[in-house]
Amino acid sequence: MPVFAAGLALAAFTLLALQVPYGFLVGRSVTNAVAWVTASAVVILLVTLTAGSVLAWLGHRISREWDDRRATILFFGLGLVGVGLWSFMVLGALLSAATGDPGTATSGVALASVLYLAVAGGVSAAVGRYFAREAADRPLLVVVLGVSVALCAVLGGMALGSA
Repeated sequence: MPVFAAGLALAAFTLLALQVPYGFLVGRSVTNAVAWVTASAVVILLVTLTAGSVLAWLGHRISREWDDRRATILFFGLGLVGVGLWSFMVLGALLSAATGDPGTATSGVALASVLYLAVAGGVSAAVGRYFAREAADRPLLVVVLGVSVALCAVLGGMALGSA
């Protein structure tokens, strides 16, 4: 299995797993947490396959000659900034649209959410980079993780489609 694909699958699954505590924190119930995680899976799958691939490629190009520790730190930074900017723009726009108040995008709750999602993106990118080589030697594991994210995304897509 290619190392690049293994890293993306690990990053996507890690980001999805990190949505569970966020879902409980925001949703305050199992039902709302499950709804958050499945809806997040749709976004995670799409963003990982597009922007995540670009950031992973960029990180690899920059860190080709680096040791694993430095390269993992770079990937953490790229994930932190990439997911942080994306979350700020998208979450801010959604909150502003939902409330009708443009100031909602910069409220304390919105900024705390963006910070959580940014750190989750950094951790996910670091996990994807650090464990990609070992995971590539275990193709069944990578397929199971990738299919798990895809199945959650299908469930989330079905739920969003019926809402």
